[in-house]
Amino acid sequence: MASRFVSSPGLRNFSAQAVAKTEHVVLKPEPLKVSTLKNGVTVASVENHGPVASLGVVVKAGARNETYENTGVSHMLRICAGLATKNHSAFNITRSLQQAGSGLVCTQGREHTLYSIQVTRDNSDLAGEYLTDVVSNQAFKPWELGDNVYRLKLEVDNKAPGTEAMELLHAAAFRTGLGNSLYCPAHKIGSHNTDTMQQFVTKNFTTEKTALVGINIPHAVLAQYGELLHLETGAGSTALASKFSGGEERRETGGGLAYIALAAAAPGATSVKEALAAMLLQRVLGSGPHVKRGTGQGKLAKAASAASAGNFAVGAIGPMYSDAGLLGAMIVAEGSAAGKVTGAVAAAIRSISVTEADVAAAKKNLIVDVMEMQGSPATLLEDIGSQVLLAGDVIQAEKIPELVNGVGLADVQAAAKKLSSSKLAMGAVGNLSTCPYVDSL
Repeated sequence: MASRFVSSPGLRNFSAQAVAKTEHVVLKPEPLKVSTLKNGVTVASVENHGPVASLGVVVKAGARNETYENTGVSHMLRICAGLATKNHSAFNITRSLQQAGSGLVCTQGREHTLYSIQVTRDNSDLAGEYLTDVVSNQAFKPWELGDNVYRLKLEVDNKAPGTEAMELLHAAAFRTGLGNSLYCPAHKIGSHNTDTMQQFVTKNFTTEKTALVGINIPHAVLAQYGELLHLETGAGSTALASKFSGGEERRETGGGLAYIALAAAAPGATSVKEALAAMLLQRVLGSGPHVKRGTGQGKLAKAASAASAGNFAVGAIGPMYSDAGLLGAMIVAEGSAAGKVTGAVAAAIRSISVTEADVAAAKKNLIVDVMEMQGSPATLLEDIGSQVLLAGDVIQAEKIPELVNGVGLADVQAAAKKLSSSKLAMGAVGNLSTCPYVDSL
């Protein structure tokens, strides 16, 4: 039964005042801010006043920086993220972050390593303390390294065939540098001792190669966390420029399917307009199905369908790095049909024609893809950090449509012409009974 007090004018006035006092003030988002600390570390922040804070330390170091002697060390470094530091045990780090409802994640590319933590805003100080300690005070205790060799071996032995094909493609295309695998070679498992790990970190984890990125954290607070990073000063080691060589790497493993990664040389990310033209061309070629159980779209899938009635999947690939890139296709086909499908895809790459309608559709797809990436805090951390370190600048979300629309039909056609005349590189794994050699394509 309703209370008679609800109709009281005094109570109504009091309730209205209480609601007015508890109304939330909508805070305006703060745009990207980038600064360099006295210790040389770059700090970049975006404050959207969200309830979850994301912190990440991006270091310009990865498999590209490996030498013949320490091959696989970056993979072992990824495995060791969150182990004991000079100040905390692995148990202490894990327990403290889990009690805050969080955890440490380490992801790597060929040119960068990202350590990241996501926490509620009231736990950002805790995250900042442990994140900076994990990056700058790693201990690499021998018994902990030994305990994680089994995990390293498990990851090496359980690579997906498609991943293996991409690794072989990079090895064929670049040989060294960008050709170094993200995975440790089997013969190097267990060879990375404390000295090897420490030497790699000391040489490559330096202040000028490090960026601290924060989402939903005030820039001044993030700068305070940056002062906690105790790294070697200076620019550290420099990676040699990677040159596209072409060629092929094949690994016959049998089975019913062939996984073939085929690509030509493409521009690096620092050549913005040329890079955008290559990204648009990738979408013209077709990046595979975008819906569950959908069929491949684009010129590559159409060419493959006309050549073979077997079961297959084809999608364009375009891995891009600071000074070089690749543009081509990933093919998964039955072993008996792989030869026809690969030949048709290679012919389509060689003779690609681009129309105004193709470019207009590709621009819409590219803008959507980039905006979706910007919407994920974890991906945004990696994107901002890698742009700051590799390109020296960050392309903000509101500028993306303008940049994409600034690329014309002639630019994409020029990229297609370069693609058609470039040498090809190939990585293939699985049933290669009919897979052609790259020099015959």
